[in-house]
Amino acid sequence: MDAPRIRDFIETTDGLIFASVSYHHPPDRRLAFLRYYPDTEGERERSGVRYKKIASTAQSFEFLEKNYPESVFSYQGARLQGVPVEKIKKIHRGEDKLKKICRNPETPLEKKIKRLSDTFRNIPHDHKGITGSVLVGLDTPDSDIDFVVYGVENHKRAREIFENSASGRLCELKEDEWRRSYEKRFSGHDTLSFDEYLWHERRKWHKGTFEGVIFDILLVRDRSEIGAPPKPCERKEKIKIECRVKDAAFAFDSPSIYKVEYGDGRIKEVLSYTHTYAGQAFKGEEIEVCGFLEEAKSKKCRVIVGTTREAKDEYIKVIRT
Repeated sequence: MDAPRIRDFIETTDGLIFASVSYHHPPDRRLAFLRYYPDTEGERERSGVRYKKIASTAQSFEFLEKNYPESVFSYQGARLQGVPVEKIKKIHRGEDKLKKICRNPETPLEKKIKRLSDTFRNIPHDHKGITGSVLVGLDTPDSDIDFVVYGVENHKRAREIFENSASGRLCELKEDEWRRSYEKRFSGHDTLSFDEYLWHERRKWHKGTFEGVIFDILLVRDRSEIGAPPKPCERKEKIKIECRVKDAAFAFDSPSIYKVEYGDGRIKEVLSYTHTYAGQAFKGEEIEVCGFLEEAKSKKCRVIVGTTREAKDEYIKVIRT
């Protein structure tokens, strides 16, 4: 069985549903974050089973540590979640689900997904997919569309298609829709102001509406782009720096990767593990970053933003274009 890529989902023998969060996994487990779990009072239903959706990072760890402690472990000073390989029942892959939907869309939402996929007809069919609640059959009539594009160049092309047709079927969000998006991203904190969030988001061309449904255009690397796993690092102190982006090729990936120039050259990268800061800055721009310093054995360093899903008081923002 091929290891899951990011945005694939993993279903366990206990009925838990995790989102894969890495291209690289330890031999004995798959790195993932809990998204849904069976609960008789859950607000979602599939095949007669009700599920609850995880509301926060703290809730997910609390639930797993109490009920499935084998899914929580420590690695290089960080507390992580992962599915033991013997607990994997099924890997839900985005490209397979989209092909199934396009062959035979059943619900009104699936019919819209097929039409959205057709709108990106310049992207090869086997380089498109779907993720989120639709992927695992836990969507509702109000669900958004999490549309996946495989490959950096294909993802760039999809965003260009959106930008060039934003007055047609692919529409920009209205201000009240951006406001709801902001409140979801910054629930309980205001690490970025609404105006800062809106300025950064509107130039990304990765979030809009299609036939009244909000969609995201999400990057997943082609298998040929995955490369070697990142080198282990030790987490140090929280820091704030200003630096220049010299490469943003994988800025829309997860984690988002910004190769930067800073000070004496020891800090080489800024990584964001929260989608809020995907595509946040482009090559040549100067950014302010607040996150956690991590150091490799070589003494080269990186800054991590998004050590929790909410990323309170951790951020990336452009200060000079």
